[in-house]
Amino acid sequence: MIKILAVILYTICLFGCTEQRTGNPKTPARIISLAPSITETLFALGLGERLVGVTSNCDYPPEARKIEKIGGYDNANLERIVVLKPDLVFVSREHERQHAILERFRIPVVVIDNFRYASVCSSFSQIGRICGAENAADSLLKLFRSKLPATDIAGTQGPEVLVCVGRDSPGSGQIKSLFAAGLSTFHSDLIIAAGGRNVLRDSLQFYSRLSREGLISLSPDIIIDLAPAMSDYNCSLLVNDWKELTRVPAVSSKQAFCISEAYATLPGPRLLLLLDDFKRIISAWNGSKAE
Repeated sequence: MIKILAVILYTICLFGCTEQRTGNPKTPARIISLAPSITETLFALGLGERLVGVTSNCDYPPEARKIEKIGGYDNANLERIVVLKPDLVFVSREHERQHAILERFRIPVVVIDNFRYASVCSSFSQIGRICGAENAADSLLKLFRSKLPATDIAGTQGPEVLVCVGRDSPGSGQIKSLFAAGLSTFHSDLIIAAGGRNVLRDSLQFYSRLSREGLISLSPDIIIDLAPAMSDYNCSLLVNDWKELTRVPAVSSKQAFCISEAYATLPGPRLLLLLDDFKRIISAWNGSKAE
């Protein structure tokens, strides 16, 4: 099953990263972004100067901090957005309420779907086409395509990895329940691309809630905490939470890790940095087993 998933991952990424372009008669000059990942993509495509508004969560690259803030990711000030008179507002799939309200004001809105590795690729092409930055998008897509693994080796015999994106009382020194990345996430795609296997191999949910007992039964070989998904808790405290679960292979073999960089939760241009982190962790595990 894992080998089939690897083939599917490569195929959907390949097609997602080669989206066909169509003509766009008018390119937007005043853009608002309601998501950090979209803001980063706009800057990566050389479109930062067109941004007239971003959320308070958009702090990368540093230039984004100088742009007017229109509220948070979940509570954007829609009145302020209307005042700024944007030609276009980019939103994520979660922004259904904001999308509906903006359309009532006849403000053009584009929804960006970047839940999977392939859809992240598609978002580059989509934004580049709409904003007249096709060449920059093509260059970014070429880089992403070059990082895809060969279909006959990806995720076939690697370690089973659990990516934790949240839990009850993080940093408390114990694990009661947690949320982990399921198969339908870009985190799962990166696990496979890095040579591992998602321990939640039967979960098609985005993020599954696991009990303490459920975690023990899964027996992951590697655990990776994503600190930005848990209010940026100190990584040493997060890793310490696992120490009591000695029945879990990842804990007994000291294979519980934490990634503190903000890009760990953002499906944008810096996703390849997270892929490098996963590769480093999985490669070290492979090396320890070869000794």
